[in-house]
Amino acid sequence: MPPDISGSSDPLARFAGHVAHDLNNLLTAILGNLELLQNRAKRSGISEFDGFIESANRAGGRAAQLVHRLTVFSGGDAQEPSRQCLGEWIRGLEEYARARNLAVTFRVADAGAPLLCDPAQAELALEELLNNAADATAGGGEIFVEAAAPEGRVVVQVRDTGRGMGPEVLARAGEVFFTTQPSRAGKGLGLPIVARFAADVGGGMEIESKPGQGTQVTLTLPRA
Repeated sequence: MPPDISGSSDPLARFAGHVAHDLNNLLTAILGNLELLQNRAKRSGISEFDGFIESANRAGGRAAQLVHRLTVFSGGDAQEPSRQCLGEWIRGLEEYARARNLAVTFRVADAGAPLLCDPAQAELALEELLNNAADATAGGGEIFVEAAAPEGRVVVQVRDTGRGMGPEVLARAGEVFFTTQPSRAGKGLGLPIVARFAADVGGGMEIESKPGQGTQVTLTLPRA
């Protein structure tokens, strides 16, 4: 169950946390009953509903992912910051890319550079950037991830050569729930999650993009 975040000073974060809490309770009942239904059907030798049950379980899984993202955005799933190396952080992203069959070019310098952050929030932030790049290059393009630690900072850049964004879209890219993608649960949370992570560790996020020339998102974070 997502923790209560009623103490948050951000009204939108409080709203997201409460929505995540209620959704989580509903999903627990829905998925629990689906499991009972599936088990009962198996014991009875009934298979004609298997496809419907599986489809409902997949939808439930996507809803659970949305709950997780809302909870992270609200700050309700925060963990104690811990020290980790830049190289380890990027290796986790490499595994994520391989699991999703994404072709990504990684360039990492200063792999031993340390940073202090919530590991779960940090991991999700990079995954969201990679997901955005994958969406942008769905019609063709390449994805690059570069990481280094110059002058006491940790800098991570995720760049794609996809369709890019015009000035009007770029100006709204960080807005919560703003998206140019087909309407699907959770769209429009990616960059706000990344921006919140960067701010929480005392860093910042910068976006550069032009139509037809791709997009580059740069995270500049303090070195531990």
